[in-house]
Amino acid sequence: MRENHWSCEEIREFSTDKILQKLNNFGIPMTPEKFLEDVQNSYGGIEIADRWEKDYTITAEHLDLDFPWMAAIVLWERLAPDRMSNEQLDDLIDQGYDLIEYNYNEAKACTIWLEVWEHLKQRCDPDVKSIEAAAKGFNDSFELYNWCQDLELYLGDAALENSDYYYPRITYCQEFCQRFPETEEEILVNMKRAEAESHFYLGKIEEGEKLFQDLVDQFPRSAWGYIGWGDMYCFQPKNLPLPVDYVKAEKIYKTALKNNVDEPKVIRDRLRSLAKKTGGKGFGGSKS
Repeated sequence: MRENHWSCEEIREFSTDKILQKLNNFGIPMTPEKFLEDVQNSYGGIEIADRWEKDYTITAEHLDLDFPWMAAIVLWERLAPDRMSNEQLDDLIDQGYDLIEYNYNEAKACTIWLEVWEHLKQRCDPDVKSIEAAAKGFNDSFELYNWCQDLELYLGDAALENSDYYYPRITYCQEFCQRFPETEEEILVNMKRAEAESHFYLGKIEEGEKLFQDLVDQFPRSAWGYIGWGDMYCFQPKNLPLPVDYVKAEKIYKTALKNNVDEPKVIRDRLRSLAKKTGGKGFGGSKS
């Protein structure tokens, strides 16, 4: 009887023939050809192993119970190197979070995550129109819903250090909204707001204006489109070459109140902050 837990690292030291033989010994009749058939109908090694449990009488016991699903992960890596599994995507996403948490390297994390996004676009069913529905096709450990939002957030952080990252941020937000147009409103607003902001930060004011106008036209009751737009003219870092126009900012915020946005308090808070910024003396025209 085995005395130690299996690990993927240990199984990777085995030849493919040895892995297949052990699977056969445990009641799982497997060949490279049969495994590749399973890959075509699966998103990851664990999903394949779950199906083996239903299809075969598996004789593995005790510590050997871990061998089939770990073997499936290793076989996927070897036999289907061009098709990214859930487990491989998980690893790449974890690498990104580690880079952010321990190395404070948002740029490198985003570079890795953009590779993940390319794979996700290919594997998601084109009939799935929301990120909530798409997330159901992934492992529980792969929190697709939250990760998609984090990618936008950290692309913005990376761009503060290197403005070149505004370009993939724009592309990503565009692709997300096109690919998942039925995602909940809050996320779509945030994505479209990030796209519009990025144009402003790149000095493309006219394009940014149009994108913000489209955003509030599409979601007139969301306060955050107006906030993002108004903030471009009064609440931005000093190192960004943006026009400062308190009158325009006030007009945008007040338009939100006229449109009866769902969160009027955040708009009123912005107006109060704007008044403090000008010393409570009124706006009296543009400033630069």
